[in-house]
Amino acid sequence: MTICQIPDFLTPGRTKVMGIINVTPDSFSDGGAWFNPEKAIAHALELEAAGADILDIGGESTRPGAESLSPAQEQRRVLPVISGYLKASRSPVPISLDTVNAETAAAGLAAGVQIINDISGGTLDAGMLKVVAENDAYYICQHMRGNPKTMDSLCDYGGDVTGGVCQGLKERIHACEKAGVNLQRLILDPGLGFAKSAEQSWELLGNLEQLEQLGYPLLIGASRKRFLEMAVPAGWEDSLPAGAKAGVGRREDATTAVSALCAQAGVWAVRVHNVAASASAVAAGQLWREAACR
Repeated sequence: MTICQIPDFLTPGRTKVMGIINVTPDSFSDGGAWFNPEKAIAHALELEAAGADILDIGGESTRPGAESLSPAQEQRRVLPVISGYLKASRSPVPISLDTVNAETAAAGLAAGVQIINDISGGTLDAGMLKVVAENDAYYICQHMRGNPKTMDSLCDYGGDVTGGVCQGLKERIHACEKAGVNLQRLILDPGLGFAKSAEQSWELLGNLEQLEQLGYPLLIGASRKRFLEMAVPAGWEDSLPAGAKAGVGRREDATTAVSALCAQAGVWAVRVHNVAASASAVAAGQLWREAACR
C-alpha cells in the first residue's frame, strides 16, 4: 500500500492544528472522555468543525508511568473510531495514528490513516520503520529516551538539552533513511515532557530555531502538559466558582499562548486538545509573523 500525497501538507505556510482524540481510559488530560467509540467519533467531527487540519487518534496512554497495551488491545480501541469518522465525515481531514506498535500502524494505514505519530521514533518496535517505509507513509518521529515508565529518570543532557535532542533526532533520521523511510514525508517532534524536565521543555521551546535547522517540519505537542504549570499564576483557581475544579484545564491558557508563539516561529503544526482556542491563537501568531516580514 502507498499513501497518496496530501496536497500542500508539508509545504511552508500557515501552522496547522492537530486535534487530539485519546481513545483511552487513563490519559493524563481527558482519560475516559472519548473511550466510547461513538463519543470519540462525535468528538472527531467536533474538532474537524472547530478547525482541525489533522486528527491524531491514539489508543494507548503515554503519560509518565503508563502501562503498555498489546497491539490487539490498541487496535480494538482505535480502528472503530478511524473507520467511523471516515464514514461520518463529509470532508474528512487527514488522520494521524498515535502508536509505537508496528502492527497497529499497519492496521491503521490499511484502514485509511495517512500519518504515523510515533513517540519513540521507532525505538520501541523494531518493525515500525519498515511498515512506514513499505507504505510510503508520513511519519512523525519524536525524541524520547526510555519508555513512558522510565523516561522521567532519563533527563540528564549534560546541561544542553537542545543539543542532546538535536543529536538524538539526527540519529533517528539516519535510522529512518537506512530503513527506507521517505524523508520527504518526515516530521520531527522534540518530545516536550518526554524525558525532559519542565525547565528543559521550556528551553526547547526557546530554541525552536535550532531545532528547525535540522531541516524538517516541526510538530510541537505542549497541550496541557505538566511543564505548563510554571506559567500558571499562583491563586489562579481562586477565581473559579465555589466547589469547581479546573484540573488540567488550568493549563489551557498557557497551551493557547504556546500555540500562538509556535505559529509566530513558523512551526509546522501544534498538537492540542482544544482546537478552537489554538486555531485562533495560530491565526494571531501567523498574522504577527506575516506583519513582521513586510
